[in-house]
Amino acid sequence: MQKIKQTTIKEIKEFLDKDPCIQKLIRIKLVNITALARYIINAKKLDMTLDAVVSTIRRYDLNATGMIYDKALKMMHLSTSISVKNKLVSISVIKDSEIQRILPQLFSVIRYSQGDVLRIVQADESIRLFFNEKNFEKVRDLFPEKKIISIDRKLAEINIHLYPNARYVLGIAAIITNEFALNEINILDSMSNFPESIWFIDEKDATKAYDVMYRLCK
Repeated sequence: MQKIKQTTIKEIKEFLDKDPCIQKLIRIKLVNITALARYIINAKKLDMTLDAVVSTIRRYDLNATGMIYDKALKMMHLSTSISVKNKLVSISVIKDSEIQRILPQLFSVIRYSQGDVLRIVQADESIRLFFNEKNFEKVRDLFPEKKIISIDRKLAEINIHLYPNARYVLGIAAIITNEFALNEINILDSMSNFPESIWFIDEKDATKAYDVMYRLCK
């Protein structure tokens, strides 16, 4: 059998490290190792025999990643609720002193007592607001047009109410993003304020996203 270089072993390990889906399939023995080896050879353009790569995959240590995955999954099973809100809109605005003066005016528009939504995500150069479609014109009119970076409509959010200790468990976010990706659900943004974990998606994916998270948590 061809002797495989340490640098190539590292490449294969890094390839597997970056794909939780493949790790899961290997762990539960639902992947053809030979087919996977052939895929890695083509993807990484490795100058190695198929047998050498198969051997490396079989020596791949799943224990560390497996323990992280299993612990995170058990914590997901302790989630207390999953909710969906649709008919949301997002506006991104430039972050500057003028916008800072305007932001408090949002609270004259948003009615929490009536179930209105307002989520604020702050980055270094911009601020993104998520709120109900019914309030779109009122919120948009607060901001000068030149300060608006983008507007996204027909959005939804999935709110997963996690077990409080989930904040100390590795891999929770990785499991959620992986499940969404496997089901072709695009994540537009996310935020958390434990025990709540909130994910913003296209409204057309809301029902599917709820079903995916329900199966994952229950």
